Amino acid sequence: MQGNLFNKLKDFLSLEGKKNEANDMPAGSGDNVTVPVTEPAQEQPADTAASGQKEAVENSSLPEKPEHSAEEIRQEVIKVLKTCYDPEIPVDVYELGLIYDIKAATNGDVLIVMTLTSPACPVAGSLPLEIEQKVKEHPMVNDCKVEITFDPPWNQRMMSEVAMLELGFL
Repeated sequence: MQGNLFNKLKDFLSLEGKKNEANDMPAGSGDNVTVPVTEPAQEQPADTAASGQKEAVENSSLPEKPEHSAEEIRQEVIKVLKTCYDPEIPVDVYELGLIYDIKAATNGDVLIVMTLTSPACPVAGSLPLEIEQKVKEHPMVNDCKVEITFDPPWNQRMMSEVAMLELGFL
């Protein structure tokens, strides 16, 4: 199972690397095409045609650069995760140690690898969907996928000090 999870993360990261390479393309690489706004059959004075081309460049739908870094998106996702609770435990899923990994891409795609307190957890069907939905609602996030794993199995040592204090273990 660990190999499968590793392959999924590796694939996700390789796609992110390809996206970043595409964004680092130098100007004039052929991606931007200027299309005259006027009909080609009409003849116009030289300065009018030039202004039509300038207008076409200004109105073209060039892809925008990402507004946020992957780390900024990741930090915002953590804030959202701190609002998600296992209904049986009064501690959020992040402090509880249920979140194993958060991968964020600059385009706003997020992959969350998490576990549950046990394979027989009563909220196994609802908690991951709730987390996915809450993260998707954040304005910096384009899409979110939640993957469940039980490798390694969750245990109390995975909780943060905040969670241990809240639950009376410290």
